[in-house]
Amino acid sequence: MFIAYFFGAAAGGFILLAAIGIQALVALFSSIPLTRHHKAENSEFNVKKAYRRIALVTVIVLALVGIVSALVLYYAPVAAKVGYVFGLVLAILCCIKRMSPNNEQNQKNYEDSYADCYPPSAVNPDDVASSFLADTSVEQSAVPGETEDASASDDDVTPAPPPGEQIHWRDMN
Repeated sequence: MFIAYFFGAAAGGFILLAAIGIQALVALFSSIPLTRHHKAENSEFNVKKAYRRIALVTVIVLALVGIVSALVLYYAPVAAKVGYVFGLVLAILCCIKRMSPNNEQNQKNYEDSYADCYPPSAVNPDDVASSFLADTSVEQSAVPGETEDASASDDDVTPAPPPGEQIHWRDMN
């Protein structure tokens, strides 16, 4: 029975930390240095908002892992306690590379998660404001097969963007 408790708790501890707890460690060891880096690159980057989000993720995840760990360490038999701690340590060792700010996956996830901390710009196609501020005086090329005498119903159709410009779903009405 000792072995079953040990391996069951080890699996539980590993899954808990690998699936949930690693997010807090990544937020602490990767997102904070990336925030400093982005602030140095762009002085208008909203550091306060980014740090608030990092703190929120860290506190929620650490509270969840702390509550589960306290329950396991208080109520479980010795074999389960040792297995649980072994699972936590094993998860940290397996995911240690993921906690680096130089990790490409972390940088991509950071860009996606903290995109709203950047000021709006015409360069970012996801900005809704840029679609309203863009120059609308660009000439539209004629669509092949259309005649010069277009009907009045064509006036309420939104013209296609110039070649190379991305369309975002929010811009479509």
